[in-house]
Amino acid sequence: MIGLLGISYQSSPISIRQRFSLNSEQIEEFNKLLKQNKEFHGLVVLSTCNRSEFYFNMKDCCEKSAFSFMLKSLKEYCEINENIREYFYFKSENETYKHLFEVVSGINSMVFGEAQIVGQVKQALQTSEELGTIDSELQRLFTKSLEANKKIRTKTKLNEGAFSVSYAAIEKCFTLFPDLKDRSVLLVGAGETGTLTLKSLIKKGCENIIITNRTEERAVDLANKYNVNSKPYEELKLQIQVSDIIIVSTGSQDIIISEEMVRNVIEKRNNKKQLYIDLSVPRNVSPDVANIENVTVYDVDDLKEVVNLHQENRKLLIDDVEVIINEYIEEYTNWLSSKNLCSVISLIKTNFGSINKNELEGFKRINKAGENQLLDDYSTHITDKYTRLLIKNLKEVTNNGKKLEYVKVLNELFELN
Repeated sequence: MIGLLGISYQSSPISIRQRFSLNSEQIEEFNKLLKQNKEFHGLVVLSTCNRSEFYFNMKDCCEKSAFSFMLKSLKEYCEINENIREYFYFKSENETYKHLFEVVSGINSMVFGEAQIVGQVKQALQTSEELGTIDSELQRLFTKSLEANKKIRTKTKLNEGAFSVSYAAIEKCFTLFPDLKDRSVLLVGAGETGTLTLKSLIKKGCENIIITNRTEERAVDLANKYNVNSKPYEELKLQIQVSDIIIVSTGSQDIIISEEMVRNVIEKRNNKKQLYIDLSVPRNVSPDVANIENVTVYDVDDLKEVVNLHQENRKLLIDDVEVIINEYIEEYTNWLSSKNLCSVISLIKTNFGSINKNELEGFKRINKAGENQLLDDYSTHITDKYTRLLIKNLKEVTNNGKKLEYVKVLNELFELN
């Protein structure tokens, strides 16, 4: 069974879902825990600022047991004891396929149709391949989802008027600083989100921009590319002090801007107002920073209102997108069904050939046949003929492998000794 255990901006607040955000090292460790169950066959983890989704493959396991095992294992790995089931969604088979295709196309994103998710899915797939956590069925599923997305982006108008979480963050800045282009901005993080944020700031006419990053080389390269300034990460506190707006988007699992740090900074700024936008999951800016006078803090969940204002018209494209998604899902399920029959067909051929060989050898021993080659040719002919007939009927009876209960019975039927 291919299934999905997921948590997202639609099902939980960031305070809950950030606890299930895993980096590549954690994914590898979590996979080792799952592999202790012999029914577990594969895993792909998609972890972004808006979702943590665990796509898995369990063999010979009922749906209820599979989801129970996955959720229990995740809670164990993340060291969570309380009941958090209500924040998760559970999908299996066709529902899983449809959900993934919608995620990759961007129509399931907070920002409808955003393209950043495509790179994140590709990264999730690459990570699973490098760690060896993926199996052939999940591999094919993710590959098909990316193929579908490519067609969606070229055959529909989904890319027109593109919007992103980063752009929403800049729009949010205007609510506090209408004179945004005259304000000093500090970007903490030089990854994909940081780059998109920088582009949005430049489009708005902002010039006083500083970039800092733990890996200084990345900050320098990004700053040089867009003709802005960079500063060493060791100067973070100093740069916060001289900045009106701080936008954070790093892959850190920890808080990097604490309440104590900001209290010290705001005093040195003579209580001049300051805005923090935290695009990271887990959060990098302590929620307690919001308790400080003249300081405003927004996280990714606070951007929903801005996003909703910009995407109603784009949702009219859903029908066009769904047509393409259904086309590729059908391709995938047909492949999966054919794959289900492969083992049965192989058993039929192997066992019929084995029976033919054993019976023919016995016949030759007890009979003095002078034309053994003729016997060999005839036995091969009759074996192939009955095998083809059985395979033809097999495909009809199982609806080309879609009726899994029949496939299972036939597998057992042809496991001859």
